[in-house]
Amino acid sequence: MPPTEGAMVVAQNPMGMGVGTISLATLIDFIVQRTYHEMVVLSEILPRKTDMERKIEIVQYASRTRQLFIRLLALVKWANSASKVDKCAKICNFLEQQSMYFIETADTLAKMSRETLVNARLPNFSLPCAIDVLTLGTYPRLPTCIREKIVPPDPITSSEKKQVLQRLNQVIQYRLVSSELPKHMRKLKIENGRVKFLVEHEFQVTLTLMEDSPVIPWRLLHIDILVENHETGDGKALVHSLQVGYIHRVAQSRLLDNDKPLHDLYRVLHSFCQSLQLEVLNSQAQKLIRERLGDSLYIDEYSVGKCLTVSYWRDFMKKEKEKVPDAIRYRLSVHVNEEDDDKQLCVSHTPAMLPDECRRVGTNIHSEHLSLERLLMTTVEVRTRTKLKDLAYSIQRFIEGKCEIRDLPLALHVPVLHPCTSTEQLRITIDAQRGMMMASLPSIDLPVLKELEDSLNGDRKVIQKHLVKLRLHLTMLRCERSVECLHTVARQQLPLVNKEDHPIKDLPPQRLYITVPKQTNHHVIVSVEDSPPRSVQFHYHMLETTPSTAEGEGIQEGGDDPNPVTAFMKAGKLVPLNTFAFTNGPYTTIYDEPEEDEVESFHRKRKLLLGEYVEPMGKKLKTSPYIVPELVHVVAACEEKLPFVFLGHELKENKVLCTNIQVDKQAMGFVMDIIMFPDVAGVSKEDCDTLRRSLLSCKIRMVTKPFRTWQVEFLFTASGLDTRTDTESGPTQRVFCSYQMDGGAGKMVTDLLNDWAAMCHLFSIVYAFKHLYSDTQTDLRSILQIKSYNYKKITLQYGMAFSSLIHILWRCDQKQFVLSFGRQGYTSPMNPHVPMATQLQHDLNTSRSLSYLVQILHDTWAPMNSLHKLSSAVILGVGTSPKQSIQCFTVIPQSSTHVRISYRNQYCLDVHFRSTNVVAVRDGAYSLFDTSKATEGFTPIPMLKAFLGMFVDESVTGGNLRRRSTTEDDNPPSPIGMDNMDVFSIPASHQATGSPGARQRADGIAPSPSTYIGTPSPGALLATGSPGNPHLHVPSPGSFVPAPSPSSLGIHMQSPASFISPQGVGDTGSPYPGNLAMPSPGQRSNWPNSPSVPGPSPASRHGGMAPSPGYPTLHSPQNAGKDDHGKASVMSPPSRILPQRQWAASTPTLLSHEAFDTLLKPTPIQQLPLHMPLSPLERFLGCKFIRRHIVRAISQEKHLTTLPTNELGVSMFKGETLQFRISLNTTSLQTLHMKIQPLPEYKDQWTPEEIQLFEKYFDLKVACPPYKSNSLTAFGRLLKANINILKDVIQIMRLELMPSQDRSLKWSIQLLLTVPPTYAHMAPAGTPAIVVVTKMILMLQLTQIQPPSQPGQPQREPISITIPLLYSIQDNNITLVEKGTTNTNHNLVHVSQHLKRYMDSRFHQSGECAIFPAVRDLLTNLVLPQL
Repeated sequence: MPPTEGAMVVAQNPMGMGVGTISLATLIDFIVQRTYHEMVVLSEILPRKTDMERKIEIVQYASRTRQLFIRLLALVKWANSASKVDKCAKICNFLEQQSMYFIETADTLAKMSRETLVNARLPNFSLPCAIDVLTLGTYPRLPTCIREKIVPPDPITSSEKKQVLQRLNQVIQYRLVSSELPKHMRKLKIENGRVKFLVEHEFQVTLTLMEDSPVIPWRLLHIDILVENHETGDGKALVHSLQVGYIHRVAQSRLLDNDKPLHDLYRVLHSFCQSLQLEVLNSQAQKLIRERLGDSLYIDEYSVGKCLTVSYWRDFMKKEKEKVPDAIRYRLSVHVNEEDDDKQLCVSHTPAMLPDECRRVGTNIHSEHLSLERLLMTTVEVRTRTKLKDLAYSIQRFIEGKCEIRDLPLALHVPVLHPCTSTEQLRITIDAQRGMMMASLPSIDLPVLKELEDSLNGDRKVIQKHLVKLRLHLTMLRCERSVECLHTVARQQLPLVNKEDHPIKDLPPQRLYITVPKQTNHHVIVSVEDSPPRSVQFHYHMLETTPSTAEGEGIQEGGDDPNPVTAFMKAGKLVPLNTFAFTNGPYTTIYDEPEEDEVESFHRKRKLLLGEYVEPMGKKLKTSPYIVPELVHVVAACEEKLPFVFLGHELKENKVLCTNIQVDKQAMGFVMDIIMFPDVAGVSKEDCDTLRRSLLSCKIRMVTKPFRTWQVEFLFTASGLDTRTDTESGPTQRVFCSYQMDGGAGKMVTDLLNDWAAMCHLFSIVYAFKHLYSDTQTDLRSILQIKSYNYKKITLQYGMAFSSLIHILWRCDQKQFVLSFGRQGYTSPMNPHVPMATQLQHDLNTSRSLSYLVQILHDTWAPMNSLHKLSSAVILGVGTSPKQSIQCFTVIPQSSTHVRISYRNQYCLDVHFRSTNVVAVRDGAYSLFDTSKATEGFTPIPMLKAFLGMFVDESVTGGNLRRRSTTEDDNPPSPIGMDNMDVFSIPASHQATGSPGARQRADGIAPSPSTYIGTPSPGALLATGSPGNPHLHVPSPGSFVPAPSPSSLGIHMQSPASFISPQGVGDTGSPYPGNLAMPSPGQRSNWPNSPSVPGPSPASRHGGMAPSPGYPTLHSPQNAGKDDHGKASVMSPPSRILPQRQWAASTPTLLSHEAFDTLLKPTPIQQLPLHMPLSPLERFLGCKFIRRHIVRAISQEKHLTTLPTNELGVSMFKGETLQFRISLNTTSLQTLHMKIQPLPEYKDQWTPEEIQLFEKYFDLKVACPPYKSNSLTAFGRLLKANINILKDVIQIMRLELMPSQDRSLKWSIQLLLTVPPTYAHMAPAGTPAIVVVTKMILMLQLTQIQPPSQPGQPQREPISITIPLLYSIQDNNITLVEKGTTNTNHNLVHVSQHLKRYMDSRFHQSGECAIFPAVRDLLTNLVLPQL
């Protein structure tokens, strides 16, 4: 046990003097143990004291402990400076001890001399003892009394212990058998000389006997009190050890001199345990009152060791006392059994319970778990069940179903409605604390529940009235739940301004306004009223409302106020709804239960009132009780019928005959049939009647999933066309149309009539085309297939292998046919007719002839497909502005048979598509009306006639070759030549005197229709956008150009174009008429979106074909040999080249589709083996583009001088030491070649090899695809350099053109003529990369030469770097250009260091240029670290 206060151990001074001391650690340990001991004692004592006593004890403990620790703190602070005091104290103690030693010695000596030594005598010597000790080494003469008192006896053995205990067990057994035991102490156990008596949940005692004499009393060894309090005691012992000791002494005294000692022992301990149990119950009652129940529980009486009485349901008793002053209290009493004290505590109730109820609660207290709260809850549950049974019996006559008592806590479930779900049952419970009845509904809180609850706890005569009100409220809630699935809104009130003077006021007050879905001005009113004895009755009405103001004035649409307030409504018509008609019509059956007769109903009601009726478990409802089927059906029917009513009204206003609303047997819904549609404007009455006869039926249905739409089903007879769609092959054909319901019935009828009009318009052209398509003489089936025709759209397949698609439909908003193109399969990337969709659409809307459109599509498919092979890539660096990108080819449709091809916004070709697989091509830069004038914005193309003549084949020219040559000889050449002038800049005021376009031909050859084609605005031709954009490329005003007539297919019909003359095909085999009158400028603006083109109207008619005066022999038949393209269809060049005429290319050249495809198809060429294949046309125009830039470049460079020449297509100029001649290849007209000759005074300084390398580099690297003008500019700047620099650059060109000659190089080289994008910080990308002034800039690209890879290993991508070199001409020094660099390139740093080392170590020779040696050293010795 820890030391108590005042009992601390004090260590004495080792010197024997001074005050007592103790170590500081021991002192702190003692203080902590004492504090902990006091806290443990408080925890055991405080639960048994009152709240105020506990607070006082805690405050005293805290104050006492605080004072103790304050003293300890002061002592600790003082101990820090007590070392000097300790030293002084030790010195004083030592001196005092020495003084005491002296004094004590003197006193002792004085005493000896005065007292002891006076009587001192010598004793007799004990010789025997001395002899024993000296001889034996021991002292055997010691008295035996000393041994008996000091030396302990030997302990007994374990076997002796076992025998003794076994004997003692026998003695105890005998004593128990020979004496009478209490009946509650029959549970015992004998072992180890002891006997243990156990009385469960009360006590356990251990006894023994000290002797085997029968008169020896029992010896009480130990007592254990087993009474526990699990709720407030936390499982701790309820009796203190001192109390146990006192009981031990009392019980031991009862065992002495007693005939029945064990009976007295049981009575003492049993009475103490019962008193302890009552004390536990009392403490639990106090805790319940203090913490939870409060005034609801009260301790009426508590007698220690006798009884405990508590009262409950005090709120209920207070209310009962208000009504009846002498009302009985509800009490619970726990007391000692008065008849037999040995029994357990008894329980009694006031008022008395039935025996069955008492057995449920229990007549005795259960000592194994003492709990007053459990006893109260059990008692309250039994009382609750009794009261709920009485209540159920009293209200059973007011309801249809059976009341049930279930759940925990107990509740009375009252089915107010029949049938009734669990969430609608009235749940009546009793408050366990107050004893008051409470009424509730699951998840519903209604005001009527409070009234019903007051009547249950008060006057129960008005319960029926509140149950009826609750039944009506629940019915309205059912109605609200029923319409939740209909996507509508249910309201209990509407903001009606005329409710007082409207019949709606006569309806029952319990009503619900349900807005018809999608109809905001129509409401279904459902009202309910009580139907005695136990049901409700429904009434349905339809109310029509209009938006109104608070004063009752209606709001008109389109009034002065743009945003009127529509918060109020004005009630209109109120129509009662016949529920029977809604629920018993066709396909509207609602599940009904079988009706019972009167006798069965009487017996069921009698049994229900007596509580004997039990509803069969197997009976299940076919519908959910949550939903009112009639209401749902009425609202849903109104939702479906109202749109049909509005639709029928709109149809009649638009003169569409229709039937009334009918029930659709197939779709299980409503349907409306349309009997007849009206005529359509713009369509003949015969076509409308024919389509109406083909229409078998038209039904209108309403579809709600996934969206609310109108679905119209047209049932037509078979169209008679042989389509490729299986769904259109039967005897009938169905067409479905869907319309949104958001816009109302008016919009739907408008859309329906628009679709009908679209069907009529499409049917009018298809009906005329059907006869021609069915006629075998037209041979339309060989060029066309009908993929689909569904009366709304027709889809045709045409072209090679029928891979192209065209969709035709009528758009009512645009009032015209609309075409869309597609493809089938993967034979071509897109439909070739997409660019001219606008022109083809205009032709169809103008002619309204499907056969005419088919013929145009067939005749133009092949050339349009060839046009798609032209490159439309955007190229940078081909123009004067380095930042401007220019599209290569742009196809600009002018009409359905006429397109223009723009090349880099400089050259233009007019292409006309004719029948019999012929294409007419001319130079589009010439004016249509005066060939001596060029169109503004474009440049004439020299030698175009000769180039196109190389592709003319005999199948096109036929027998007109000789006559064409004769005609050309008759025409004198133009007095103005083009040999010595810039062919790329023709003045606009230039006049020609011999234009063949204004002459009459006497040989009767029909002139080409291209001479009558109007020229569009130059702004439309300069556009570089996609050619497929019809808004970008404005059609030509030349819409009067004749197009192929369907008569070429054997179709006898009038041409749709009003300007085509009835004259037949001319001598040239063209299907177009040759005698055409030129329309006035006002008539040229008939094409949609076409700009007006000013120009003179020709006064004469052209009666013959205008041959080319420049090259009459180009059209003569020649033996075709292999040319550069390897195509047999291309004619070989003529042997004699006539002088080029300025207006020669204005005359169209006729080409077959095969020749036109060859002209536009990319093919490789032998002269440019290193470049990607291009079309012959692109190579020809690229050469013309480069040659035109040569003239400009020569004029801009001062060091170059133009030389006169009479050769056609040849440019000559000279530099400082060389003379240059650039000419077009006369064999193919697709490549440029340069011939260089040194000037006579510099002839010895140039070698033939250098001249040849220079020429080859120009052919392969400058005048080559992609034909960049800036590359030519850079090449021209290079000619400015002196001869030494030029020779070094030529050596660099040699390494580029022939890299395999030198095996010692580690890098390959390429001379860059334009700035790459990686050096855009130095100059814009695409600008010339060569600059020669006082210093020279070159850009080289070095690529690492990779060694051959090992078998099985992938080839690494070679490393490539671009280096800008700066050469100082004066200092003959070469470095890198560092201007404009933003990021450090480590490779360029190493290159710069390499060049610097080379220039520092290089031996300078007089006259030697440093460019090539430095570059060669880089190619040979440059090693990058990362390599």
